[in-house]
Amino acid sequence: MADQSVNLATKIASDPTAGKIEVLSAEQRAHTGFTHRFQINASAINNADWTTDGDTVTVTLGSTPANWLADKAACLVRTAFATDGTLTLQVGTDGDPDNFVDAQDAKTAGVILADTSATVKTEAGSADDASDTLVARFTTQGATGAPADITAGSVEIFLAIRDLGSLIA
Repeated sequence: MADQSVNLATKIASDPTAGKIEVLSAEQRAHTGFTHRFQINASAINNADWTTDGDTVTVTLGSTPANWLADKAACLVRTAFATDGTLTLQVGTDGDPDNFVDAQDAKTAGVILADTSATVKTEAGSADDASDTLVARFTTQGATGAPADITAGSVEIFLAIRDLGSLIA
């Protein structure tokens, strides 16, 4: 089993249907409390060469600023992912890929919360004085699923990433 990697911005540049990266407007931020939206479609994580059952695909969403805090996380599986076996999604940083959202089923449409209030799963690793890499990790089933088997699906990941450096005078 291997971890395949995809940079979402790079993938969108070569395939605009692969997803979307959006910094939410001031109005959307005030209404929802989230600052960023990342959309990942099946074409971003499906690669005909990734045929090993149980492989993961780690999608780099972007980087945090220095002196950051993540305090909210939620996912909306708009279209259930179609693949053989199970497929889970987790969200966090490259050092702790499930720090914000634990591994959850991506084959069922609906809302995935970090917890009942969308507060990040763990406090440790949800803030730092150095920039970090935000990731979403998709994991296929060890005996019956591979990234090449993913044929459909779309998820939107909503994060509240605070730039604490901008608050320091």
